Amino acid sequence: MTDTREKIKQIEKELEALPVGYISRKIISGKERFYLQWMENGKLKSKYIKASELDTITEQVEKRKRLQSELKKLKDTPEGVRDSNLKRKAARNMTSITGTLMSEDTVIATVKNGEITESNDAPLPLYLKRTRYMEGWLASRAIDTHRTNSRLLKKALRLRTADDAQVALAVNAATVTDRYWFKPEGSDAKYEDIRFKENHFDSLALRGDPNGFSHKPSRTPELTNTGSYEKCWRLIDGVWWMYKSGSSKEYFSELFICRLGEKLGFDMAHYEMDDGYIRSKNFTDGTECNFEPISSIMGENEEYSDCFDAIYAISPTLAEQYLRIIWLDTICYNMDRHTENFGFLRDVHTGEIVSMAPNYDNNIALISRGYLNTTDRSHDGLVGFFRGFLRDNPRAKELYQNMELPTITKEIIDECLDEIPIEADRDFILAFILNGQSTVQEAIWEDMGETEIEDDSFNLTM
Repeated sequence: MTDTREKIKQIEKELEALPVGYISRKIISGKERFYLQWMENGKLKSKYIKASELDTITEQVEKRKRLQSELKKLKDTPEGVRDSNLKRKAARNMTSITGTLMSEDTVIATVKNGEITESNDAPLPLYLKRTRYMEGWLASRAIDTHRTNSRLLKKALRLRTADDAQVALAVNAATVTDRYWFKPEGSDAKYEDIRFKENHFDSLALRGDPNGFSHKPSRTPELTNTGSYEKCWRLIDGVWWMYKSGSSKEYFSELFICRLGEKLGFDMAHYEMDDGYIRSKNFTDGTECNFEPISSIMGENEEYSDCFDAIYAISPTLAEQYLRIIWLDTICYNMDRHTENFGFLRDVHTGEIVSMAPNYDNNIALISRGYLNTTDRSHDGLVGFFRGFLRDNPRAKELYQNMELPTITKEIIDECLDEIPIEADRDFILAFILNGQSTVQEAIWEDMGETEIEDDSFNLTM
C-alpha cells in the first residue's frame, strides 16, 4: 500500500470515531443551549450537548472538518483516484460472490452477493462469527501486496486483479493451514478438487526465481500465504513446509527461541535451516485442526490485558498458554508479537478451540536487529510492559502467580547454542537471557508483595 492509500485509510478510520454534523446555538427560555445537528435519511436529527461536553465536541467537529478537507485533497491525487476506483471495483466484485462457505465438504454458510444469509455458527471462522464481513475475511487470506515477489507471482499467474478478496478467490480462498474454502454457486467441486497438491511457484515467491515465469498458471498456496516476509510453501514427502527468507541474525533468533522453548517444555513450532533458508513444518498437517489468528477476535488490538481477557473468557487453560507465550517473549525480547502471529487451533468439525497454536514467528526478537548496548535488563521496556500488565490485571496476576514456570539455566542455553549452525556472541546471549529471567522474576514478585515502582523507570532499550 502506498503512503497516499495508507493516509486515506487512516483518516477514514479516524472519521468513524468523530461526530457527524454541526453545532447549533439556540436561546430557550432566555438560556443558551447547544445542540449537535445532522441529517439522517433525509431528516434533521438533533442531540443536546451538555455544558461540560461542549468544548470536547466542538474540538471533535472541527477536527472532522480538517480531516474531511485533507481526505478530499488526497482523493483528488492520482493515487487517491486509483484507490477510489479499486474500492468501487471491489464493491462490484462482492455483489457477484454467491455460493457457499465450506469446511472440507460441509456447508457452513450460504453467501449471496457477498453477504452471509445463513450459517452454522459453531464451525464458522471466528472472524465471520464476530463481524459477518465476508469481504474482510476473504481479503485477510490474500498474499501481502507489500512483498516484491507477490507482484511477480501475480504476473506469472496472469492474475490482473489488485483486489485482495479476488486474489484469494482465485484459489477458492483455500489455505494449507485450515480446511475452509469458497464454493461458487453452480460448482460441483469437492474439497479434494481444490485443496493444494503441488506448488510450482515456491521459488518465485521465496526468492523471485525468474524460472517461475516458465510454468503454466496453476493452483498455488502462495496466493493465500500471508505475512510481510518473502516466503513460500514447499510440499516435501506429502508435508507442507514454510520456508522464509531473512538475515542470519533473524534466523539465529528464531532458531534459538525455538530450541529454548522446546527444552522448557513449551509447545513450539519447530524451526530448522534448509537450503540457506529457515523452515518450519505446517503445524496443522496431519491434525483435525484449523489455525486461526487472534486477530479473528481482536482485530489489531494486541494489548496484553485485552488479549488475555478475551482468551480467559474462552478458557483459563488457554489464558495460561498465552501467558507462557508472552513470558518467553519478554525474556527473549520479542518486539513483534502482534495479532497475526499467534492464535488458536480449532477442531475442524465442531469448531471447538482445542488449544493455543504452537509458539511461532520469533524472528524479530533477541539479536534480530543487532545486539543491544547492554545485557543489563533492569530498565528493559518489554519487562516493563509485562510487569505493568500483570500489575493492572488481577486475574492475570493470580493465574501467573499460580503457574509453574520452568527455570532457564546456563546449561540449557549452552545446549541451544550448540545446536544452532549460526555463530553468535555466546556470552552476550547467556547474560541477556539469564538477566532477563531474573529481572522478570524480581520485578513481578516485588509487585506481588505490593511494592510500588514507577512504570516510567522502564524505557525500551534498542
